[in-house]
Amino acid sequence: MDKRTKVDVASTILITSHLRLDFHSFRQSTFHISDLNVLRKSDGAKDKVKSRSLLLLFFLWGVVSARAAVRVYVEDHSGLARIKYECTGGEVVRSFALDVTVDQGQIVDISDFFRGESTTNAHGYGIFPASFRDHITVSTVTNVDWEVADYTPLAVVGDAPGDTLPGLGSSGVTLEFGALWDARVAGAGPGSSGTLCALAISEPAEVSITNNAVRGGVVSAVADETIVPEFSSAVVDPTIAITGIGETNGVLTISFTGGELESAPGINGPWTGTGNDTGVFVEALDPNGMKFFRVRAP
Repeated sequence: MDKRTKVDVASTILITSHLRLDFHSFRQSTFHISDLNVLRKSDGAKDKVKSRSLLLLFFLWGVVSARAAVRVYVEDHSGLARIKYECTGGEVVRSFALDVTVDQGQIVDISDFFRGESTTNAHGYGIFPASFRDHITVSTVTNVDWEVADYTPLAVVGDAPGDTLPGLGSSGVTLEFGALWDARVAGAGPGSSGTLCALAISEPAEVSITNNAVRGGVVSAVADETIVPEFSSAVVDPTIAITGIGETNGVLTISFTGGELESAPGINGPWTGTGNDTGVFVEALDPNGMKFFRVRAP
């Protein structure tokens, strides 16, 4: 696909994109959310929180030996930089610590990340060590609010000032993703591929990913196995994008920018121009069909 062609892999209904995150057993032992009660924020418990959060970080970012390869790459998705991973040979990743940068402009927002424990019903990397320590209160297994607004994968600069990128509003962010799941339940762990998050950028740029070594980089869930990550960058252009899609009373409305809207019956085409480059497209929904849209630059 041309770098300046953007695809929205949505059907003709309102699309919302929320990733859910997870907990999983750490290394050789089973580690469940109920074991994190000590991380509750409460008056007079800061030292205990710090000591146990260090234990959490150890389990998440600890380094092991032996080798396996995992792809970590950027994909331009309707003007957003999606940070994705793919385990190419059956690897199981425990955690990702990544530095993401743009060669011009700024990273302005983060979205589309999973929250919570990885289960058979919802898979993902939803433990963000610094953010968990600072924003999540754990009282019982069934009483955890993962929808706290400030609970995000963004690392805290103060935890490692020399090894943490500045964050949103700058040219680089450091991201922390861990997973917890019940190893006794088949299919509860994270998938072999998926999206970690999406980053919004202020202008067209090359988006690059590297290991954050001080936090362990990409860590295997298998003892004595070292992950060798393969990183790929991509050009992301937020000026060519589908910016909104909605349905009211059987009528589809798509907002877009940067070129002509095209449609297709499947993600692989064939693509047909709508003749519309105004930025707003309206048509009646076909209740029996599915349609995909993309924007092609002039």
